[in-house]
Amino acid sequence: MGRAHVVVLSKQGSASLDAAQRRDLAEAADVDYHRLQAAPDRAAAVRLLQGADVLAATNACLPVLDAALLDALPRLRGVVLYATGYDHIDTALLRARGVALSVLPDYATQAVAEHGVAMLLGLATRLHLAHDRSRGLVPPQTSLRGVQLCGRRLGVVGLGRIGSAVAAMGAGLGMRVSGVDPAPAAAAAARAAGARVLDLPHLLAASDAVVVCANHVHGAPPVLGAAELALLPDGALLANVSRASLVDTAAAVDAVRSGRLRGYAVDDTVLDPVEHADLLREGRVLQTGHSAWWRDEVLVRGRRLWGAAVLAAVTGRPTDAVVPWRGDLHGDLHGDLVDSSP
Repeated sequence: MGRAHVVVLSKQGSASLDAAQRRDLAEAADVDYHRLQAAPDRAAAVRLLQGADVLAATNACLPVLDAALLDALPRLRGVVLYATGYDHIDTALLRARGVALSVLPDYATQAVAEHGVAMLLGLATRLHLAHDRSRGLVPPQTSLRGVQLCGRRLGVVGLGRIGSAVAAMGAGLGMRVSGVDPAPAAAAAARAAGARVLDLPHLLAASDAVVVCANHVHGAPPVLGAAELALLPDGALLANVSRASLVDTAAAVDAVRSGRLRGYAVDDTVLDPVEHADLLREGRVLQTGHSAWWRDEVLVRGRRLWGAAVLAAVTGRPTDAVVPWRGDLHGDLHGDLVDSSP
């Protein structure tokens, strides 16, 4: 039987994998590397992926996996994504078309958790605002008065890998920690590990600070909208280290402006610099532009894990599948994997 055909799309092309990984992959499959600066449009994607059995892509170079593209790529059997989150991908469509999806659930866990706690500390200490004031970027009379986190109540929304790490760090800061997870199995596991697990309304009402760490389901509405934010005590802090769409941005802005929220931090750039200039100038909203994962150690770990995941998919041992791999690639790939949640 023929060899599997792998197409790699990334900003670094072949340099995305180290020499040993490239050698191992070349022994198992025919591989084409393409160096891109952005995701290709449909026409370009069809040209690049013709004949591909497996697409290995970074998020920045991933084409839109819609029905039209999949129709044009009947041979495509699976995608190995250099990312943890996959809410931007229509997994129901992939499943219906028999196209698998593997991700990297562990490559940035600790970094993202640390970033979530750092955002919370930033809101509490107003460190970012103190820096701006020292540089003359805000008026000298701007208040730097913050709050102490030790002794306060922390609510963690999402008790997976990242949320569990945030909860542990919050406890280390002397906070009283509770959590919630929409998945019954995750909530049960957290309880078994000794965590205090509440439903979402009770968690919000009992939290002085909340960190959102949950997965976002493709096409789902925000987890925290106006009604949920209204349950928080006046003066609460809110940090969202997951997808910005998990929190209703307009509702968060209203809550900050009304004083019900002391501050909102989000790992994205969601505010308009003109419309929301007051919130940005006063430091009541902290935006970090999707940088939570951007760490030296994460880049090293991500390269290693991505290369291993691509090779595993080609050689019939796919890992961390959120859409199962089925059938075989020219006799090499076999078996099904259950869904796994990063």
